[in-house]
Amino acid sequence: MPTAAKFISAVILAAIGWMCAEMVKPLMPEGSDPRYFSQTCAIAGWLVGWFYLGPRADRELGTMGSNAGTTTFVQVIFTLFIFSFVEMIERSLKKRYDGPIEGLQDIFVIGGEMMLEYTTAEIVAVAILGGFIASKVAFYAARKWG
Repeated sequence: MPTAAKFISAVILAAIGWMCAEMVKPLMPEGSDPRYFSQTCAIAGWLVGWFYLGPRADRELGTMGSNAGTTTFVQVIFTLFIFSFVEMIERSLKKRYDGPIEGLQDIFVIGGEMMLEYTTAEIVAVAILGGFIASKVAFYAARKWG
């Protein structure tokens, strides 16, 4: 059921996903195709805000900080999983894996490499600050309109 907290947290986390994607683009290797990169990160943020943070926003004031931290973590892991899965599919179409289990295991390796390659202090600061802002605003929206 749509609520104000779900909508507000989804919008804020989509904006945070978009901003972080724009900060990652200059770090990408030459020749990579970032056509749908920002949109995919924004959609991942929207989904995390709607399905993860929004339903948890109406709890006690003390859980606001833990909601912010776990929401940031979930958004990062979900976004990395999406791009790692796509990379694994591209590699599997080039016949780089001997079996399906090897491809599924490689998702985690690809995700770890992406996280190490694209993590900077600015991106981490934007993600954490955005998670706290989304959590706080969603909490107050749930209290006011929920």
